[in-house]
This record gives sequence, C-alpha cells and structure tokens, in this order.
Amino acid sequence: MKPCPRNFHKGQILIGIIIALGIFSILSQAVITLVFSAYDTISYTRARTNAQHIANYEIETIRNMPFDKVGTISGIPQGILPQTKTIIENGLTYTVKTSVVYIDDQFDGLAPDDILPNDYKRARIDVSWGGIAASKGNTVTLITDVSPKGIETETGGGTISILVFDSNSNPVPQANVQIYAPSLSPTVDLNLMTGSDGKVILPGAPTCTECYQITITKDGFSAEKTYSTAEIANPSKPHLTVIENELTEISFSIDRLSDLTIYTVDTKKFEFAPLTNQIIHLRGEKIIGTTEEDEAIYKYDQDVVSDSQGKIQIEDFEWDNYHITLPQDSTKVFAGSNPHLPVKLEPNTQKDVFISLADPSTPFSLLTIFEDSAANPIASVSAILKLNDQIEASGSAGISDDPDFGQIYFPDLENEDYILEATASGFTDYSNAISINSHKTEKIILIEE
Repeated sequence: MKPCPRNFHKGQILIGIIIALGIFSILSQAVITLVFSAYDTISYTRARTNAQHIANYEIETIRNMPFDKVGTISGIPQGILPQTKTIIENGLTYTVKTSVVYIDDQFDGLAPDDILPNDYKRARIDVSWGGIAASKGNTVTLITDVSPKGIETETGGGTISILVFDSNSNPVPQANVQIYAPSLSPTVDLNLMTGSDGKVILPGAPTCTECYQITITKDGFSAEKTYSTAEIANPSKPHLTVIENELTEISFSIDRLSDLTIYTVDTKKFEFAPLTNQIIHLRGEKIIGTTEEDEAIYKYDQDVVSDSQGKIQIEDFEWDNYHITLPQDSTKVFAGSNPHLPVKLEPNTQKDVFISLADPSTPFSLLTIFEDSAANPIASVSAILKLNDQIEASGSAGISDDPDFGQIYFPDLENEDYILEATASGFTDYSNAISINSHKTEKIILIEE
C-alpha cells in the first residue's frame, strides 16, 4: 500500500484545529452571553433593592411629618418636600419624584357639594435610576395616604378638576398635566399624571383670576394648553380662575399623532406629472380663540411648499379636518384632489393627498366634483358643457387611484352661461345650467337609480 503523503496528515490536523476553534468560539460566546446576562440581572436587582430602600425611607419620612407640612414646594398643597431630587448611592444616581395631592373621598360627597373636599392627602414616591442596569421606566413606586389627627378643616382655596380625553371621548390615562401659576406667592409649578379616568383633581388650590396655566402633553400625542389674553384676545381656553370653595372644571382633547404627505401634480393632460416648489395654504378646523375683531384663530394655519419631488411631508401632525387653498397671487387653480377636500386626518394614521394644479390661459374654468348621497366620489362620470346647444367641452372623471377621482376639470372657458350634462352608470342623468364667471368649483350630487 502506498503511504499517505505527509501534507495529507498536516491538512487533517489543520481542519481539526479549525473545527475545534469554531466549537470553542461558539461555546465561549454562549458562556460570555450568560455571564453578562447574569451580571445585568444581579446589577438590576441590586439597583432596584436600593431604590426600594430609598422609596421606603421617603414614605416613612412623610408619614412622620406634621400634616400641614406634607406637600411639595410649588405644589398643591404647598409643603417642604422637593418635587424632584437626586440621591447617589453605591455609585448610582437615583431620581426621586414626589407628588402630594388632596383627595376628595366619596364617603362624604364630592366637590362642590362637599364644602370640605380636602379629606386627606395622598403622597406618591417614584424612584428611577440610570447606569448600566437602568430602570428604563420600571420605577419603584410607593403611595401612602396621610390624614389629619382631628377632623378635616377648611384649608381655603378652591378645587381644580382637569379631564383629558381622546377623539372618541375616551379618557387618556398617564397624560402629563403641567400646572404653572407664577403670579401666586409662593409660585405653583406642578407636574402630575392623569389617572385611569383621565382626570386630575386638586382640592385646596389657592384662589386667583386667570393665573393657572395648564399644558397637557403625552409622548406620541398632540398637545393642548390654556392661553392668556396677551397671546390671544379671546382665548377658547383662558388660564384658569379659581374661586374660594368653588369647583373649576376644564377639559382637553388630545390623541395620537399622524403623518400627512401632500403631492402636488399637474393635470390629467400632462399625466399628473410632479409639480415642484408649489405653495399651498393648509388650515385646520380647530379654533383656539378669536381676535379683537372676532375673527377665528386656528390652531394650525400656515403655508407649506412642495419639495423637488413635488412632495410635502408633515410628520407628527395633529388629527383634524384640513382645508387646502392657494395663495391669492398663485397662477395655479385646482384641477382635482384625492381625497376630496377638506382632508380628514384621523389619529394614528398615515395619509397621502394628491393635489392636481392647472395653469389656465383664461380667467374662466370649471372644476366639477361628483359625489353620491353619502359624499363618496363617483368614478368614470362622463360630462359635457354646452353653449347655445353646441358642445364646447367634454371630459371623464378619474378612478379611485387618480388625483382627479370623481372630478372633471374644464379649462379655458368663457364668461358665459353653460349647460352641464353628466351621466354615470347606476345614477340618473344630470343636467343643469351653470354660470362661469371665474375659476369655479361646483359640487354635484348624483342620485342613485
């Protein structure tokens, strides 16, 4: 038998070494991952244990304080406890947040029927920490109720009741409520979270006239606030006024933010090619107040411009019905939109809007919008314009994917009285006179057969 060459044996040894190294690498990685995981778990447990000790200490401190002293600096009720402080222990920095509020218990009625709504105080301690094994929202929270030694007594002030709800009138829990009253002495500067019922109720609030500035926020949600008369002449939600022994109620509506993308395109004649650098005006329907002349001030009301691709991208946008118009000096006119205007932007959605713009050669044109009785666009409507029994123009409405869905644009008309005739499958024929004296938009409801 011919002996194996020496190089063959060397090759086997090398393959064996490579396999062994691969197995060792896999096992080492598993062991290292297990070690790091165990270290993270031990570190997190140790940090959380320290946080529990800190929270217990803070709670016991509150329980042993005089009742009148239980409160936060710049809070309601006022007291000697800081709303936020840091504690360094075992190399970690802990953040301690303290909130104290009066509780109006149902056992003796609620404000305003309960003339003494400050039945007892509820203190809450939240402890969080950073570092490698950070709490990341998993705070240590302790709550305790503190009652006066005797019967409840009059503390003065009124009661603030704040309700936060969404677009469907459902309560919004864990919304941040900032209450700021710099004109009071001492100043009130308080941050609270709504409960599961979307409410924050604060008995014992010092009295004042339009001094409480309220701001409502939540991550991923729209925001609402009160306004001063220096900002808006007649605000819909002025800063709160609190009257002695009275209940002051206010509500705010917030919901998840959405994304809106608007595309500006040419007309069907030019195959809806993108139009760049187009200025359009975008206005919502939510009103935050009026001017001295009683003109509405809208929450969103501004010009936007399409980019080099004919696109306007608006991220984290508030839910509302948005109207789109053109500036007064624009040379363009509307030749269609999909969806039909105004644009209804629902919460937590991504919506695309196509705006078809024309550059007419005469000051007279007609955009016809065809809808059924339920305001749904009607595709493939055929229509003609007659003048003196002669057909002057004709067109067909676009289908669901077109920027002119359910619409027909008639350009370059004259200052005349036309007859518009339209037909669509499943609908009765339409015929009516229409006067053209400008760039006109006409919405037409077709009746189902």
